[in-house]
Amino acid sequence: MKVTAIASLAMTLALTAGAAEPARGGQALRFGVVSFYNPRLMYLKYQPLMDYLSGVTGQRWELVIGPSYERTVEDLCAGRLTAAYLGPYSYVRAHAACGAVPVAKLNTDGKPTYTSVILVRTDSPIKSVKDIAGKRFGFGSPMSTSSHVMPRAMLADAGLRPGVDFTCRYYFHHERAARAVLLGEVDASGVRDIVGEKFTQRGLRILARSAPIPNFPFVVAPGSPQALRDELFNALVVRPRIDPAAAATIKGWDEELAGGFVPATDAEYESVRRLAARVFGPRALTLAEDALECGPGNP
Repeated sequence: MKVTAIASLAMTLALTAGAAEPARGGQALRFGVVSFYNPRLMYLKYQPLMDYLSGVTGQRWELVIGPSYERTVEDLCAGRLTAAYLGPYSYVRAHAACGAVPVAKLNTDGKPTYTSVILVRTDSPIKSVKDIAGKRFGFGSPMSTSSHVMPRAMLADAGLRPGVDFTCRYYFHHERAARAVLLGEVDASGVRDIVGEKFTQRGLRILARSAPIPNFPFVVAPGSPQALRDELFNALVVRPRIDPAAAATIKGWDEELAGGFVPATDAEYESVRRLAARVFGPRALTLAEDALECGPGNP
C-alpha cells in the first residue's frame, strides 16, 4: 500500500485511537496458522495476536492451528479461513492455487527478512556444509521455507544430493529438528534463525546461514472484501504507528511478532518462487506435501 494511503488511514484511525471497542458478537473470523511449532508454543505465540485483532477490529478472531502446512493452504483457498499467517513458500503456493494475497508481513527485530540456519552440535567435527556428506540431516515440514526448502538449496550448493549424499529425516517442527541434533538422531538440521539462535545456548552451533528470505506474510483468502483487507492492514501496520498503547501491546509479544508489521506485496516473494523451482523443479507450486520429501522418485 502506498505511503499516501497509509497516511490517509492513519488520519482516520487517529480520530478513533482511544480504547478499542468490545468484540462484536456473531461468528468468529478464523485465522489460520501453519504448525511451525508444537501446539502449546503455537498458542502462547499467536493467541495474543488474536486477542489484539479482536479488540482493535471489534470482531472476534479465532486461532486455527493447521495440522499441516498443506491443509492450512487448502482451508484458506476453500474459504474455511478468513486469513492466515503463512511461511513464504506456503504463501506462493496459496497464491498460485487460488490467488491469495498478502496484506502485511513480519518485521522481526526490525527486519522484513529472516534467514535459515544449519545447526550441528558444538562438539561436532563437521566444519562446512560439504562435510555433511554421508551424514543424517533433519528437516522440519516439507513445505517449510527455512527448515526444508532453503536448507535443501544450501546443501545442493555444496554439491550434496538428497537421499544420495546424505540421509533425510523429517520432524515437522523447528524445535524438534533442532532437538534431534542434540539427541544425536541426526548430525545436522535446518531451522529458522530465531530458533537456531536459541539452541546455540543449549549445545548447538550455527554451521551456515542462508541469504535473507522475505518475512512471513499475513494472507487473506481470494475474493475477500477490500474492507477486510483494509481493516487488517489498519490493525497490523497503521494503528501501531499512531497509537502508543497498540505499539506497546505488540512489543510485549513473543520475539517473532514483537517487531511489528510492514506492508507486503506479492512481488517481494518472487525470489521464493525461484528458490522452490530450483529445489523441486517446475512443479514446485503444485506437488503434494509428501512428494516434496527427498527420496526415491521425489525431488
